[in-house]
Amino acid sequence: MGVYDYHHDSGRSDRPDARDGAPLTENAQEALFVSPYKAYVEVIADFSSDGRMKPLRLIWEDGRKYDIDQILRVDRCASLKAGGAGIRYVCRILGQRVDLYYEENGFWFVSRKMRV
Repeated sequence: MGVYDYHHDSGRSDRPDARDGAPLTENAQEALFVSPYKAYVEVIADFSSDGRMKPLRLIWEDGRKYDIDQILRVDRCASLKAGGAGIRYVCRILGQRVDLYYEENGFWFVSRKMRV
């Protein structure tokens, strides 16, 4: 098993960034805006020899890092609150349940907590 930092391989992100002048695809443009329902995050994951992906650490938008204590369940499902579909990892982080989604476009997100 090897650990692979999906967004920081060789110290550089492989995601297009509006600052470096690279043309943005439709999916990348969608992910760059701040969604009121989705918080796009960076994830460090471990890949097994049989191709299974296991997230190990979540890096929040402001740079805070959270280790994933336990993965409780993995299933394909849609996020009813935030919209979008993909693979849902039901995780335990700092004693709290967190639903972490991996979209087919290669982006990770969690649902934002809505303030009332």
